Amino acid sequence: MNRVLRIYLLLLLLLAACAVGAQSSAVPQRTPEERAMKQTEMLVRDLGIRDSLMRDTLYRAHLRYARAREGVKTRAEMVECLNDLLAELKTILPPEDYERLQAIPRQQDARTSRVRPDSSALSMPPAP
Repeated sequence: MNRVLRIYLLLLLLLAACAVGAQSSAVPQRTPEERAMKQTEMLVRDLGIRDSLMRDTLYRAHLRYARAREGVKTRAEMVECLNDLLAELKTILPPEDYERLQAIPRQQDARTSRVRPDSSALSMPPAP
């Protein structure tokens, strides 16, 4: 009986160790520069921007946003950073491109709806 109990405990510990190890490597952490580059590439692709000066300006705006987001601790601060980025994009992009940006569907989780540039906080979707 004692030996069987030891085997079960060993298996339980191995299973717990595997579960902890799998969780830590699930999401690779990107640097602010990598996040800014990815966001800029997606925006340039979606809006069809070909001007290299515009691309550089968009990258710098996304980089400022990515760096500011690193120190964010609360959701309200994150929303404030995002609203600042959207306000900056509104000044950078021509009006027709900015309207197209607002029309691009974003991946959403079940808790949030799309952020509008004039909103001061994320709005929650109506309860089903």
